Amino acid sequence: MITKDNSGTIDTAKYVFSKYYEYLPYMRLEKESILNVLHSRETGTNTKSRNKSKSNPKWSSFTRKSQCFYTRSLCAAKIGRPLFYSITNVEKGVDKRLRPRQFEYNPLDSGLMAIGTLDGEVIVVNHETGNIVSRVASCGDMNSILGLCWLKEQPSKLLVGSDNGSLRLYDVNCDALKSSKDCYCDPVVTFDDFEQLTSVHVNSTDDRCLASGYSKKVAIYDIASGKRLQLLSDMHREPINVAKFSNHSPSMFVTSSFDRDVKMWDTRQKPVGPCFSARSTRGNVMVVFSPDDLYLLVSAVDNEVKQLLSVDGRLHTDFGIVSTGSAHNYTRSYYMNGRDYIISGSCEESTVRVCCAQTGRRLNDISLEDMRWGSSIFVQSLRSDPFRHFNMAILAAYARPMSKYEIIKVDLLSSSHSNEENQEGLSVNNSYCKGG
Repeated sequence: MITKDNSGTIDTAKYVFSKYYEYLPYMRLEKESILNVLHSRETGTNTKSRNKSKSNPKWSSFTRKSQCFYTRSLCAAKIGRPLFYSITNVEKGVDKRLRPRQFEYNPLDSGLMAIGTLDGEVIVVNHETGNIVSRVASCGDMNSILGLCWLKEQPSKLLVGSDNGSLRLYDVNCDALKSSKDCYCDPVVTFDDFEQLTSVHVNSTDDRCLASGYSKKVAIYDIASGKRLQLLSDMHREPINVAKFSNHSPSMFVTSSFDRDVKMWDTRQKPVGPCFSARSTRGNVMVVFSPDDLYLLVSAVDNEVKQLLSVDGRLHTDFGIVSTGSAHNYTRSYYMNGRDYIISGSCEESTVRVCCAQTGRRLNDISLEDMRWGSSIFVQSLRSDPFRHFNMAILAAYARPMSKYEIIKVDLLSSSHSNEENQEGLSVNNSYCKGG
């Protein structure tokens, strides 16, 4: 029997939970059967969740005439215990274990992923099958690959930056690779070096690229010739970690720095100066535009993750992730499912957080663990799959028994029974998502 006092406590608990956490994706109130959602999609009739979404106009108002509504309903119906597996623990046709340092999904081919290694190689894999598609070498000596960026209008071309400052453009469909699996493709464009390079990015029209690194400078290059067009100095008071072009405007880009500032720039503006500046309380690790360029997702040291309006830098969402107190807990965050959700992970933690980008509420915490050695797996970087809802890849670092890096794919929409056989002794635990 529930007393009046207990009833009040339960109501308070429900209120607190709903304020900070999501029960199911897209504010769905209860889990439906997949068959029911599919039937509703085919017949155009209302679903149970749709009838109960009157209190959630953010999702329901613009989805009633869109198939997007049913896609979201399917996500809510399917979400459960994550399926996960390593892409890089078994290399087919490669005589050594890959040591990944950076990776990027191809923007147009749903099966391709470029992986840059600590040994200076770039491997293009089909991440669905694990097969090597092509291989390129960034340079003759051993240098870590720190920057990768696919061209958008020519998706077979890949911009590669190394920690020795070399910057080169490759065509992963080059004739040499087609004739021999053991042959490395030569660069189609070699750029002027950029010292202490850590980040590269291509604009929306594929004619300019940015390079930044452990300096206060950003270089702008011509993609076709490789010539450096501009070297912008003293853009920040401390090194610039990331410089990113917008997704739709070829002249707009944003920079983030350990000086705690995020700055928006327009290459058309003379003299060059920031359009606006926004400040974090700790040093910034990275920043990205939302797919529609309406927002900026800013990640600062030790789980300070915020979403800003890209028009003027005003705060839109503070995700309220708890800090650990470490000055070296570098946090990285990306958008998922368009700009509906964000994923965030930090290099001294084994957890990836999934949050609603509009409300900031937590949907899921995914914790990685190595069951063989009982040790944690730390999140070095991560990306959402641009073609599959609630799918992501994580660059993971193992502390024991020896230093090891691998890329782990995570599918939050898998059925729970499909995850019974863990690969390589990995374990993934998820919390907060009560629907699965």
